[in-house]
Amino acid sequence: MAKKKANLTKSVTRVVRRPKIETGTGGTLGEFQLRLPDGMLDKLAGAAMANLRSLNDEIVYRLSQSLQRDEMQKLSDRLTAQGDRLATFEGDIAAIVAQLKLRDD
Repeated sequence: MAKKKANLTKSVTRVVRRPKIETGTGGTLGEFQLRLPDGMLDKLAGAAMANLRSLNDEIVYRLSQSLQRDEMQKLSDRLTAQGDRLATFEGDIAAIVAQLKLRDD
């Protein structure tokens, strides 16, 4: 029988309900186990109490915020790329206008 390494980080396993999925009935679908590093559950529980939310609501809220930040970053990256392309296009137009002015002179 193999021994586990002593330096592995301990984790806490809790059963957490999945966030509501639009089913038309307003119910939740299933449960799953979640392993958290030592101390994280206590931090989440403390934050939940401070924010007057249940532990489940706090976890769902924080996951939602993280996913929204990811989407906002993707949007920001796309807008930056579009801005860069627009700046290049404007430079090309300025160069064409400059060439046309030289021809007129």
